[in-house]
Amino acid sequence: MKKMLMLACVSFLLFSCGAKKELVKDIAEEESIFSVEWKLKKMGTKQMKYEQENETITLLMNLESNNVSGFSACNRYFGKFSTKKEELKFGNMASTMMACPDKTMALERQYLQQLDKVNNYVLTETGELQLRNDDKVLLIFVR
Repeated sequence: MKKMLMLACVSFLLFSCGAKKELVKDIAEEESIFSVEWKLKKMGTKQMKYEQENETITLLMNLESNNVSGFSACNRYFGKFSTKKEELKFGNMASTMMACPDKTMALERQYLQQLDKVNNYVLTETGELQLRNDDKVLLIFVR
């Protein structure tokens, strides 16, 4: 009887520790996409080529407040996001209203439209953040 009780206790402890490690891993993985200023590398299959450093499209998500902000080629943007496991959605987006050349404004519109379509994300083994709509990769960011 003592052996059975001891075996049950040891099994419980081992399984509990394993579950806790998985939970810690999930939380650490999830937090790693937050509080980082991401730089847009690709929009769909199109590699981003910035003529100037100040044109770089960025994304910054704050997990504590669920605020998102960044630079969208011409203007600063901001709004809210919600996340649950790999699910990610943006909403209540707004931006400043600066005028830029038509090409830059078109790029900005395209980026914000893609951001609006996002419903999940993947953090790749190489450290890229892929924002997706189901299985379709919309935006790829790097640190």
